[in-house]
Amino acid sequence: MAGSSDEVVRRVAAEMLLNRDQLISDLSADMRAQVEALDLDTRMRGLFEAGTTDNLLAVLEFVQTDAAEHDVQAPARALMYARALAQRDVPLSALIRGYRIGHAGFLDIAMRYAVELGGYDSAAAIIRLVNRTAVYIDRVCEQVAIAYEQERDRWMGSRSGLRQEWVARLLDGSVADVAQAEQVLHYSLAGSHVAVNVWTDPEISPQVAMGVLDTVRGTLIPLFDNARRPLMVPTDEREIRLWFSIPREFAIDVTAIERAISAVSLPVRLAIGGCDAGIAGFRRSLRQADQVREIVFLAGDSAPRVVAYDQVAAIALLAGNVEALREYVADCLGELATDNQRNLWLRDTLRVFLANNRSYAAAAQELAVHRNTIQYRVQQALDLIGHFFHDHDGTLHLHLALQAAHWLGPAVLRPGTSR
Repeated sequence: MAGSSDEVVRRVAAEMLLNRDQLISDLSADMRAQVEALDLDTRMRGLFEAGTTDNLLAVLEFVQTDAAEHDVQAPARALMYARALAQRDVPLSALIRGYRIGHAGFLDIAMRYAVELGGYDSAAAIIRLVNRTAVYIDRVCEQVAIAYEQERDRWMGSRSGLRQEWVARLLDGSVADVAQAEQVLHYSLAGSHVAVNVWTDPEISPQVAMGVLDTVRGTLIPLFDNARRPLMVPTDEREIRLWFSIPREFAIDVTAIERAISAVSLPVRLAIGGCDAGIAGFRRSLRQADQVREIVFLAGDSAPRVVAYDQVAAIALLAGNVEALREYVADCLGELATDNQRNLWLRDTLRVFLANNRSYAAAAQELAVHRNTIQYRVQQALDLIGHFFHDHDGTLHLHLALQAAHWLGPAVLRPGTSR
């Protein structure tokens, strides 16, 4: 038998907490789908879901108590997300609309639970849920708006904000006077450019992060043919974009860059675009660096510290739809698409074998194992896949799927147990 309305609210909260991961995922997806400006890159989506999680926990606690309105405090991670949006020039209206959509979605689910669990007390429980969540959302929206505006004023008043504004105009093509842009940015837009996204490990504090990122800039200069002063534009407190103006024939040495970053123990990751000329190249290299960045985020901790576009160009084109890529990998690799240790060895062996023009000797040298081991593993892998090399198109697809599995790992593989 149903209890009082307060008891119904407690039961609704308990049910929502029980299903909180799916609830957060659904609410976040709905907000991003309806507010395109909030559907940013993987790192920002992580901040978005962190703030959503903390707000969900806080509002569920608030609806079950009689805490006063002035006791409502926006979660720290929600304020952090608001400041990050301010730094990225995302309109405050988009953030507030996201809160309103999230509020509506939350109430829809909560009221359905109240009807199912409350019996005669459901109407009173629904009234309490509506009133208390309205108080919470109004208070939190007010606080995140203040945090946003303060950060926006601070950011745009700094040199970082000014550079960001001019670069945004270069990227969207609204700059009429290129010479003026060069003067403001202290960067030549003639010649060829390489864009680099750099971000710190998550445990690095914002106070430490900018010093680390500035050190990265200095470390990279001699590795880009002692490039003239690079352009550095903070994306937010933990991430920067760098552009290097370099000779057209310059070749990016990823190994040397990774070695230099490791030598000074910099807790960062780098996504490097290709080399291209003029303002069009300035834009294109950044698009490529952004694609690499998404791949690194999808790969997670298993990704190398430094990844260049040339290494993952084909995967970057495929990774725009991860769900479709996951199906492609499964279709091409069959049983080999299951994520376990044995399959990892087989996939890597077959990938290196194909990359070395199906040379057992070259693959054995690269992997530092005996030639017979390569032959054995390749045959095992082919048996699991059911592939024969006389199918040239099939071999191309096989190589692409192996590359996707190599770079993206669990993001495109079926979960499996270690074997």
